[in-house]
Amino acid sequence: MVARSCQVVVAVMLLAGVAHADARGVLRLGVEPLSLEPSADTPILGGFFDDAVTAYNAASAAYNRAHDVMTLAPINRSALGVHATMVTFAPGLEVGGEHAVFRMEALIGLSDTHRAIGIGVYPLDLAWPMKTITPYAAAGGTASWLDRTDVDGEIGGLVTLRAAAGVRVGDRVSVEIGYGMYVAGGIVDSAKLHSMAHYDPNGAPPPPADHAVAGGEQSGMIDVSLGVRM
Repeated sequence: MVARSCQVVVAVMLLAGVAHADARGVLRLGVEPLSLEPSADTPILGGFFDDAVTAYNAASAAYNRAHDVMTLAPINRSALGVHATMVTFAPGLEVGGEHAVFRMEALIGLSDTHRAIGIGVYPLDLAWPMKTITPYAAAGGTASWLDRTDVDGEIGGLVTLRAAAGVRVGDRVSVEIGYGMYVAGGIVDSAKLHSMAHYDPNGAPPPPADHAVAGGEQSGMIDVSLGVRM
């Protein structure tokens, strides 16, 4: 009975939003602590992690023997994670009414070592207007192209299932806290991976393994952003 009542309330709010549809530009500026941990089950990239570890350890051992040093230590899969604090810029568009909107954003994330460019879509964004503030909640996801900023040649991607809760002050400024229920992605540079698998130990040391393959999965990522309605 309670679940049925909640469904009715949500339906009424959505219909009210459609009936009084309006379009507004929005901009969010935030901070996103990306911490992807590799595993054999990571979609698409799982098989590359062990290949990179095996290739790098063989190359580093060959380099140490050829130069009679112990400079390069072996690694394991944990060395291939992606850890970066992204500053995010998300200009977008909201379409709907006072209680419900559809939100779509362009997404740009920048850190010292990585960047992400993509889109965010939030089909469910419900608000509860009060006198001076408007609490709201949203659910959706993002999909981005991901690469490193300090090296060239890699390709990658990043996807996020995200829920958010926020408070809008007046009709313009908002503070939003996001929760990344599931984040997955990473990068692959097949040329660097191939070079490590066919490494000449008499040359330079092999490139860091996370320059060839890096990524993984993350859950429970919390981000914070400030928003402005145009």
